Amino acid sequence: MPEGPEIHREADKISNAIADSHLRYIYYYHDHLKPFEKELAEKRVENVEAFGKGLVISFEDDFHMYSHNQLYGKWYIKPAGDYPKTNRQLRAELRTDQKSALLYSASEIDVMDGESIKEHPYLSKLGPDLLKGVTVDDIVERSKSDDFRRKMFASLLLDQTFLSGVGNYLRTEILFDSKIDPSAKPKDLSDEQLIEFAKSALTITHRAYQTKGMTVADDILSEAKQNGEKRRQYRHYLFNRAGKPCRMCGTEVEKLEKSGRRIYVCRNCQGL
Repeated sequence: MPEGPEIHREADKISNAIADSHLRYIYYYHDHLKPFEKELAEKRVENVEAFGKGLVISFEDDFHMYSHNQLYGKWYIKPAGDYPKTNRQLRAELRTDQKSALLYSASEIDVMDGESIKEHPYLSKLGPDLLKGVTVDDIVERSKSDDFRRKMFASLLLDQTFLSGVGNYLRTEILFDSKIDPSAKPKDLSDEQLIEFAKSALTITHRAYQTKGMTVADDILSEAKQNGEKRRQYRHYLFNRAGKPCRMCGTEVEKLEKSGRRIYVCRNCQGL
């Protein structure tokens, strides 16, 4: 499933293609959205913004389209009227004079007004988005709150009410970078450890956004490329690297299951 950095990049891509332009053609696959094909005709696209793993496209006259890619959703940008070669099913098309923004395979799409979207069951419960001005102090304070301090980090980082946009690969990489056992809880850590966790959460997430999903530091990346590794091999410190040596200490990376999802750990670096 795409995580926060990927959805923010999708928002950038869509904004660059259709923001400040008027819609000339709209298509929705789902029957409950069909009336909006006429209502949105000729509306100007005012804003495109990511919220955690969700995305909102806003139009003039207080119309807002929410979408969530889930596992298989994907946005394509094409010249107006063109379509990609794909076996995916088209769920929504927003076409201007120049470009088409095409959403395939996503199952969660809705259109609503400004008041309604504030009460959306996903958007209304989101915690701070790590790509939207969150600070180290914000994260530390949140980690110490009664709502979250007793939860294992393995489950806490998948809880979108804690920090939105974090998913499976970011969870693994943040906990490795901050040297935290996934079974530990915020209440078990010192203030210094919580500060390191907060720094890692921001660093890893922003790095993934800037580099199209890579979480390793520049020196690790350079070394991996020199060793002939392919992108899927050098993207991460631990994620998807079970059986490989830890990039920091050489200990074999292990794959575990925590909170019903796979997670990768280095027993040495994370003190398991």
